Amino acid sequence: MRMDAHDIAFEYVTVLDEPMIFTCLRVDPKTIPEGLYHYEVRHDDEGWGDPVQIAEWVMVNHWGTLISATPIKLTPNLQGTNSYRDIDPEEDWHYEGNSITLDEYILLTQDGRK
Repeated sequence: MRMDAHDIAFEYVTVLDEPMIFTCLRVDPKTIPEGLYHYEVRHDDEGWGDPVQIAEWVMVNHWGTLISATPIKLTPNLQGTNSYRDIDPEEDWHYEGNSITLDEYILLTQDGRK
């Protein structure tokens, strides 16, 4: 089941040096406001729970959903059915320790653009 993004408390994260929000839930992309970008995150095969890939969608090893105010450059797979980007969980992913709502993130990113 996919959740409405407005009903979730997200974790504030920095991914690829950009402020983003993350949840371990699957979020319905139709509930993401225009101007924000929706991605799914895959965790490692070893089961340590490290985020290792950002993609348009994830079926296996789903770690969660990432929402960003800036687009992430993804590479299409050979079949052209999905796009992804491998990440290093130590270098590219940082939990900031704060809980944040979608509306708070929108305000935060709008303030940063002024």
